Order: sequence, then C-alpha cells, then structure tokens
Amino acid sequence: MTKKSFALTLVRKSGRALKSAQLDLTDGDYDSAVNRSYYAMFDMARAALLRTGVTEDKLPRTHSGVINAFRQQAILPGLINEQLGTEFSRTETLRIMADYTGTDISQKKAADTVAKASLFLQTVERVFDLSESSLSKEYENKGPNHDDKVLEPAIDVTKIERPGAHLQQVSLEEQRRQARENWLRYRQQRLQSEHASSRGAKEKAVEKDQGDSFDDGLGS
Repeated sequence: MTKKSFALTLVRKSGRALKSAQLDLTDGDYDSAVNRSYYAMFDMARAALLRTGVTEDKLPRTHSGVINAFRQQAILPGLINEQLGTEFSRTETLRIMADYTGTDISQKKAADTVAKASLFLQTVERVFDLSESSLSKEYENKGPNHDDKVLEPAIDVTKIERPGAHLQQVSLEEQRRQARENWLRYRQQRLQSEHASSRGAKEKAVEKDQGDSFDDGLGS
C-alpha cells in the first residue's frame, strides 16, 4: 500500500469513527462516544504523520508513540496549535478511563470530547491537506514514482485559537506564507541536527584512528 493510499484509508477510518462517536452520544453510550472520538483523532494524526514524510513502516506502533510523534512533527514546528494538540493526549487518557475503569463518563464530558475531536479532525485535515477529494485526486494523477516524494504538509492553514484568544481569519496568501515558513524552519532544524550528528560521528572516528596509531607506535 502506498503512502497516499494508506493516508486516504486512515482519513476515511477517522471520519467513520467520528460519525460513530456522534451516534453513540445521541444514544447515550458515553463510553463508546469517547472511545470513537479518540480513534478518530488517532487515525487522523497518523495520516498527518504520513504527510510529513514518515513512511508507513515507520509509523509508531503504540498510542503514546503516535501522540509523541504528532507533537514532534505537527505541534513543535507550529503547524498545529499546542492547546488543540494537548486535547489529543487528554482524549486518550479519557478513553482509557472509559474502556478500562468503572469511571462514569458524563453526558457533558462525552459531548465536549466529541466536539473537540471534530475540531481536531477539521483542523488537521485542513493544515495537512488531507481531504478525501484531495488525496483521491493525487493518487489518481500521480504514478508510483511520485509516492516516495516527501510532500510539504501545510498549504491552507487557518490560525487556530490560542489560549484566551478567538479564532482569527487570515488571507489565503498569509496562510500559505506562514505554513511554508514553519515548514522550512523545521526542515532546517532537522538538517542542522543531522549534520551535527554526522560530524560528531566522523570526529570520533578520526580520534579513534589517531589513538590506535599512537598506541601502535608505543608498542613497536
């Protein structure tokens, strides 16, 4: 399965999970509403990680791994607001309570969780261009040779609400400029980190060779 087709699968799973959460909420099954809300966020987050260049075989295999990877790839670079990203982790904690403990999930808590999951999906889909129509079009128009390319994740970005602030509407041109600056800054940081690691490894190898030569000289 290619990166794009798997991303499309995850987006569809995410949408179905959110619809189930909404139906469970209506039926009064608050535990299931929380469970489905979390998995809607979980699958959308995994689709976003694919958009950042993570390959399917490198996707984290644990819940905490996906949450941490999403924080590294989406929140720290400034693509997703930290407050909204925190709701992902909080929903996972609430899901564990609903699934594995006797804690009663109130209607208000369940409704709030479903609403936050819906906002999470809408925002991540927009920021990482993960709409079904967009992914389907890309998959149909691009051949297999394009599947290995890393796509820039953010094009259409709307400012997400900051703590104590209201949602702000910005122009499409400004959205694109902000998203590209965030992405380029993040890529530069990664390149610098990789370069530093590579240089450090080379220096250690040189020091070891010099030390071995010096020891050989003493022993001769």
